[in-house]
Amino acid sequence: MAVMFVVISVAASSIMENFLYTQRINSHREEMSSVAVQVAPYLEQSDAVEMYNIATKSGNDIGGRILVLSSSGIVQVDSFSQYNGWKLTVDEVNDIIYGKNSASYGKHNIYDGATGNYFPVLYTTSSVMSGGEIIGAVLLSARVTDVVDALASLRMQMLWAYLFTSVIIFLSSMLLTNFIVRPVQELTNVAMKISNGDLESRAHIEGKSELAELGQTFNMMCDRLQNVDRQRSEFVSDASHELKTPLASMKILVESLLYQDHVEEPVYKEFLSDINGEIDRLNGLITDLLLLSKMDNDILSINVEWVSLRDIVNKCAHSLEPIAEKKEITVDVQVADEVSIECDPLKLRQAVNNLIENAIKYTGENGHVYVTIRRAGQEAQIRIEDNGVGMKEEHLAHIFERFYRVDKARARGTGGTGLGLHIVRRIALMHGGRVEVESNEGKGSVFTLVLPIQSKREEK
Repeated sequence: MAVMFVVISVAASSIMENFLYTQRINSHREEMSSVAVQVAPYLEQSDAVEMYNIATKSGNDIGGRILVLSSSGIVQVDSFSQYNGWKLTVDEVNDIIYGKNSASYGKHNIYDGATGNYFPVLYTTSSVMSGGEIIGAVLLSARVTDVVDALASLRMQMLWAYLFTSVIIFLSSMLLTNFIVRPVQELTNVAMKISNGDLESRAHIEGKSELAELGQTFNMMCDRLQNVDRQRSEFVSDASHELKTPLASMKILVESLLYQDHVEEPVYKEFLSDINGEIDRLNGLITDLLLLSKMDNDILSINVEWVSLRDIVNKCAHSLEPIAEKKEITVDVQVADEVSIECDPLKLRQAVNNLIENAIKYTGENGHVYVTIRRAGQEAQIRIEDNGVGMKEEHLAHIFERFYRVDKARARGTGGTGLGLHIVRRIALMHGGRVEVESNEGKGSVFTLVLPIQSKREEK
């Protein structure tokens, strides 16, 4: 702003200077043209007395010094009677005599012997004509101190205005800078605390400015970051607990065998069978954890192709027949609409397998599991309904979370890891779909896997 003010001041001063000098020059030109006409006949006759009278009178009226020069630049008359007979070679005279111009002007600084100082003057010349020829020139030397003083006064006023404005701008900038920097400093301090592990810190910026909105967004980011950290801690804790449980069971079984003598073969087989079951459970848990880790890190990709839902569901139901037959549960697959979709068949089969397996696990003996395939617009639906134990409504919002179990004791008895439904939801999201659930305690549950006909992959 200071640079702009200086530029504007210089421009304004230059414009004012040109305006004042132009006014003075135009006035002198008219006056010198009139003097040139008056002295023309007397210059031609070399009548110095009449020329002197005209020069003196006009010089007094104008307030300057008038010289009448011949065509060779010799001063014929000087109203101050000082340069009579001198030859002047100033540019303004040469422009008339040699340049054949009708008028000329220029600014000069003249030395004043009385005061020892220089003072500004404006030379204005006009040609003296006779018979269409230039026979001489008249020169007006007029002080322009008033113009210089006016410009100096203007520049001084502009300087004071500049200084006053600069002070105002400086103070305003300090206040504005403090207004802007304080919230930025607040955000910086909170960011430093967050980076040092203090996830509880929040920025407190009041108002409705852009910085206040930035502070709110920053706090939202901190909330999500804290939530992610909390989920990570919970995941590590839950995963550690889940891994520790089968290991503890195996340790108890192994120690029972080690510290018992003469254990009969049936007991050995029973204990080893239990250990084998815990190993399978541990292996399944590790497999699910690795799968989730790949999903969380966006390492897992999907390879889509067009497949028939009937084929995928039938394969899943067939692979789970041994479990269903053991509990005398009927798995009935119904195809309301023949649907082919674009998906990753391996991932989709894993999701469907998890849902049907869950339905079998939580359905009592002689129960029923119904799997229905239908189309709804541009979406395909796989509906898995059972008449098992069901769930209370309060659990429905959490069952897709990692390691969440409605009844932990009962879930451990089924051999589940608590990750199956979470994996189902992630696979659905990877395909651009969703999982819906309805359940009534004691009456059973209905899970619906909804997928687009044409795959819409999860946005990273």
